[in-house]
Amino acid sequence: MTTSRKKLTLDIVLDVVCPWCYIGFRGLDWALMALSFDYTLDVRFRPYRLDPECPPEGRDRESTLARKFPDPAVRLASKKALVDAMQDVGLSFDPETPSRLPDTTDSHRLIRWAAEEGLAHEVVAGLFEAYWQHGEDVSRPDVLAQIASAAGLDEDEIRQRLATSEDRHAVRQEAAELRGGGLAGVPGFIINEAAGFEGALPKADLLAAIRQLAEETDAPD
Repeated sequence: MTTSRKKLTLDIVLDVVCPWCYIGFRGLDWALMALSFDYTLDVRFRPYRLDPECPPEGRDRESTLARKFPDPAVRLASKKALVDAMQDVGLSFDPETPSRLPDTTDSHRLIRWAAEEGLAHEVVAGLFEAYWQHGEDVSRPDVLAQIASAAGLDEDEIRQRLATSEDRHAVRQEAAELRGGGLAGVPGFIINEAAGFEGALPKADLLAAIRQLAEETDAPD
């Protein structure tokens, strides 16, 4: 006798230039393996722009962070917390590897197109790896096309779509609506379009938080 599994719709709101989002993404992977035994999962990736005013050419990362966090002690404590959180999800990367903070609009466009083919997870993983492990500029069409190809998308088609304005306004509008709707930081997790929380929790706490909200809410039809 088989027992039907409850449906769970889970939105993760992220920006690929956010190191805590990378950690949250990896923690979610771990949680999803456990949740898959009890739920039919529908995971969706939603856009967030850490810097909505970022110019097309991006910004120098070091000077931008120094202006935002002028106290070196605060930056050092943040880096230590980041390294500790990495260990919990089995990640290892140097937060100083990227030299630029790029405009991530096109990264989010690529994620949206990948979702149409059921390949959003692969593209998000590729974007995080390219930026945080290798310091690549994930606003460049050639970098994005290579990530798309590695994930299983048609590279030539992606290059052509990136050369247009397709979905640029839609991505920016959705990101603005999520920010304006009360999401103060990322990663953000929205359960069944009804409840959510923010932050890269330790993976066991992340799983527990998702389970609790999944039991308290019903997935949309």
